[in-house]
Amino acid sequence: APPPQSPPAIACWTVEGEAMNPILHRRLTQVFLVANSLFWLPWGFINLIWPKAWSGDVIAGMNVYDLSDAVSRTEVRAMYGGLQMAIGVFALLGAFRPRFRDAVLMFFVLALTGLALCRFGGMVAEGETSYLSFSVSGISPGRYNQTGLAMYELPNMIFAWVLLLTRPRVTSPESEIDALRAENERLRHRLDEQGIN
Repeated sequence: APPPQSPPAIACWTVEGEAMNPILHRRLTQVFLVANSLFWLPWGFINLIWPKAWSGDVIAGMNVYDLSDAVSRTEVRAMYGGLQMAIGVFALLGAFRPRFRDAVLMFFVLALTGLALCRFGGMVAEGETSYLSFSVSGISPGRYNQTGLAMYELPNMIFAWVLLLTRPRVTSPESEIDALRAENERLRHRLDEQGIN
């Protein structure tokens, strides 16, 4: 059988003239989304069943809210429990369902940009003198915002933007299917040549 033709051209944003391979981009995006689901799902579940996690009961130094009344604890269960678990499920949906991947990635770009910029802006407005804090043994008292920005929001925001800006752009769903079929045929041809198939 003759070797299959190359897949249709896919327009990509390039860095120094080199486009990111669509398969590599898909895998990096999946890793990013699965990693984020592993952050959002467990933390959401912890907040649902143990809302006092925000008052320093789980992570030393993370004494963020006064949770002495039922209204506060219910708010934590809803916003930090239910909503964060939903975000984790949404991340998994994007990781394993290609038709949702771009929408989920765009959500993370917007959400992480909003979190990082507003947290930074809040620290500036409150007169903080330092903006980043790294710690693996707990959060230093009064450094929750700096730690959240440095260890989660800023690096994930940057990675999400890189994924968004380097994503392959297919002109239509049919073109994407044609590209995947052509890639599949090329791989089959390679296996046939090696006598594996």
